[in-house]
Order: sequence, then structure tokens, then C-alpha cells
Amino acid sequence: MEEVFNMKKLLTLLALSCITACSSTGGRAPEQAIVAKTATVESAVHSVSAESGYDVAARLKARYGDTRDDCGAASKPAFLCSGLLVRGGEPSTQYDIWNPSPTSEKNGGVSFSFLRSDYKMKRLAYTYESGFIFYPVLSTPQGKELIEILCFFPVDGSSNARINGGCDEHPNYPVISKSCEQQNPVIDTAAKWVGKYRADAAAGRSKYEAMCSFNVSDSANSAASGRFLEGMRGGRLISPEAFDKPNDVKLKTWPQNIPDRLPIEAFFYTQPAGLAGAQLYQRRFRQLTGTTIPIIYIPLPQTLDQSASFSYIPADQTQ
Repeated sequence: MEEVFNMKKLLTLLALSCITACSSTGGRAPEQAIVAKTATVESAVHSVSAESGYDVAARLKARYGDTRDDCGAASKPAFLCSGLLVRGGEPSTQYDIWNPSPTSEKNGGVSFSFLRSDYKMKRLAYTYESGFIFYPVLSTPQGKELIEILCFFPVDGSSNARINGGCDEHPNYPVISKSCEQQNPVIDTAAKWVGKYRADAAAGRSKYEAMCSFNVSDSANSAASGRFLEGMRGGRLISPEAFDKPNDVKLKTWPQNIPDRLPIEAFFYTQPAGLAGAQLYQRRFRQLTGTTIPIIYIPLPQTLDQSASFSYIPADQTQ
């Protein structure tokens, strides 16, 4: 029998291995401790080595080109080991980009997009030009949070207004916008998802608000890989809509002010104008944690024939 992947078990194992390393900080650091720590680390110079930055860019490029269907089991969806989970944001000195928004705290989900060479998108949500990338769950470094992936919308599903992590029904379309496995009849293939998507549009409904999401959470177990794969197939069937409008992957909301525990692999920008924002994130993250995360330039494809590229540029990095 195939072993079922369970994030809770993985969390337990990593927690045990982290006991010694985490004991000096007493577990989760309160916001006051982070503020106090800032004064200690902000005067030090922490720079990204060229080798580490180039390595990160090469790793991101490799995952972008890795088009596997799953990560070795029906319970291990492809996003656990391939592709990129990216979140864009608006640069600001009033809040930190990695902190969940009030909306995310209310509905329990944070929106990312899945980027891979066989599931391209031309822009970030809200046309943001900078953001950050999480490590895939199966490559999460020791001591970092394992953030659960909850559901997948092949294109933007107006998830901020939805309940249950942003994955369930939209208030404008109760019942018919519930997650795909709750639909009657159940929607479990790309063709069925596309059929509903087009039927909603033909009926004059908002196809984004009436859309159903594919539940790929830990509770989905052996159904998770197939659901994610069918979701991507569904997006391709409505091409170029899924290229023009970013997909929406909901991750479980994490606590505020824990930058040192988040699995941030890189900061990035997609347009030259986005570099200043990425530099703001890098500088602020170093100020709070003493660690410098590299900035990677990722211009996105503007046609389906193009692909994203990944460049580590030493001059982009802050001191």
C-alpha cells in the first residue's frame, strides 16, 4: 500500500529535530523580542555571496522546468517539490510583506501563485512587480515553518471574500461556489471544471466568484496529487485566460512577525521598476533577522511561447 503523505507527521518529525536548535529562543519569539533583536543586528553588515545567489537562481530555474505530475506519491502534489510558490506585494514601510493581511487573518488563507514552465503566467496578481518565494514543503530548511497548502484555483477565484481559508463558497454565489469535491455532482476532472466555468459565464454569473477550487490540503491525502493535476489541466483548457490572469493557491495563514521562521527562499522582482521593492524587503528582513535572502530577477513571459528567466545580479543586492 502506498504510504500516505501527512504534513502533520512531517511537522512532528521536524519539530523533534529542532528542539535543541530552538531552545535558546524559547520557541516562537514575541513581537517585542523581534524588535529588541533589531537593535543588535541592524548595525552589522550581512551580504549575499555571489555563489549563494547564483545557486538560488539555478535552483529556481530547475524547479521551474520540473514538470513532474507529483512528488512520488498520490498524496504528494507536484507543488511540494517542483515549480515556484510566489507571492507579490506592494512595497511599504508601514508593514512587512511577509506578514498576513487583515483579510488573510480573517479568512485563514494567504494567496500565492504557482509558476512553472508548463503553467505560465504573464504577470503577478494586482500587477505587482516584486515579492517573495517560499521553499517547496519537501525542501523546507530545518527550523522553518511548514506552511500547509489548502487549495488551488486555476485562475483567480476572488478568494479574499471566501470562507475556510479562502477555498470555500463566495458570498455572492452560495453553494455553487463551494470547493469542487463538494459540488453536486462532484467536479473531479479538468473537463468538468471547465464545463462549470463556462456554464457560469454563459448564465451571466461572475465566473471567478462562482468558480470552485480544488482541495489539495493535508486532509485530501491520496486525492491531492490528482486534484492539483486536474486543476492545472483545467487551466490549460481555458488558455490563454490562465496565462493572462494569475492562478490562486491558498496557503494557511501563519502568525504575524515571525520572519526568521518563514521558509522564504528568495525575494524577486519581475520588472526593473520592482527592484526597489525587492531591496526594501531584503534590507528589512536582514534588519529583523540578521540573514540576507538573495534578490532574483524573474522577468515573466509575455507570450505562451516564452519562458521566465532567473538571474542573480550582484549589483541588485543591498548592504
